Amino acid sequence: MRACPLYAAVFLVLASGFAHASGTFTALQTAGLTLGKVSANGEYAVGSTFGGQGFRWTTSTATEEILPGLDTALGVNNDGTVSGAVPENGGVNNGGRDLGAFQPVGADPVQLTSPLQTNSNGYDVADDGTVVGLSFGDNFVGPAVAFVWTEAEGMTALPVNRPDTYSRANVISADGHVIAGWNDQEDGFRTAVVWKDRVPTDVVDRDNLAVGEADGISVDGTFVVGSSYTDISGNSGSWRWNSNSNTMIMIPVMTFAFGVSANGNTVVGNTGFFDDPPRAAVIWRKDVGSMMLADYLAEVGVTVPDGWDLSGGLTGISADGRTIVGWGTGPLGAQSYVITIDPPDALFANGFDTP
Repeated sequence: MRACPLYAAVFLVLASGFAHASGTFTALQTAGLTLGKVSANGEYAVGSTFGGQGFRWTTSTATEEILPGLDTALGVNNDGTVSGAVPENGGVNNGGRDLGAFQPVGADPVQLTSPLQTNSNGYDVADDGTVVGLSFGDNFVGPAVAFVWTEAEGMTALPVNRPDTYSRANVISADGHVIAGWNDQEDGFRTAVVWKDRVPTDVVDRDNLAVGEADGISVDGTFVVGSSYTDISGNSGSWRWNSNSNTMIMIPVMTFAFGVSANGNTVVGNTGFFDDPPRAAVIWRKDVGSMMLADYLAEVGVTVPDGWDLSGGLTGISADGRTIVGWGTGPLGAQSYVITIDPPDALFANGFDTP
């Protein structure tokens, strides 16, 4: 049966939809910067410079902002509030201390109250201002502990199943109900923990094998991703866990996973920690699989400027999957970037030209 001309035309338009995809690669001009997390709404990204200063990016205004009051900046929420630490006597890297803090847009840093130990770092912050992270003693004497902080309670240790070993909270959902991080095994191997309303669950696969630390969480806490997973057959990669169904899948090629979209269909990370063999930025999509960032950008029509090596890795993704951040080597040396993927145009969305 011969297809009618209208059906054939619509089919060709839909089949070639990716040709209409486009986006931008924004090279940030702050040298020596490694971007980390991006807010779920894609409006803000956070990072630290090699010189020991916090940094915040604002998408809508294309603003790069140094936060000199912070010596490390690790988390950011949808309002642009950054979590990290203020330095005391030069900070930990200079023989002093790090004091956990947060910094709203247009304000000075605010130190976290009721600290558990002499040092702390705020690794992430929820939309209600809840901060999670790591509290530790000078020179890491004694176990470092995962904490949750609220204005009403101050800093509280998160419960873990091995309290005599180190733990840390890395990420928190936007509503503050789901937290993810790690708790060392007795042999020192970091394994993932997810806290739902502060109740801990050690993340394991269907064969009861523990997985490496959790480093990324979806906006509502449904999906958690992390690193260093080897299954019972010896296959290795990163992992994505569904906290509602308690199911896990392996992300091949990607050793470290740092971000996941709201629907769990896109995960970003890199191939490894060391430079030999050279690590590479990787993106995984459901029903597509893992591919190198450069190949993905070519597919969606994003041009990378000359002089860039993207091997540093991808470190964050917005809830809708259209804002991706990472770092690599650019014209300024160690340099970070923001990738924005444009929404589908009207022709791609419905198969017809709009009036």
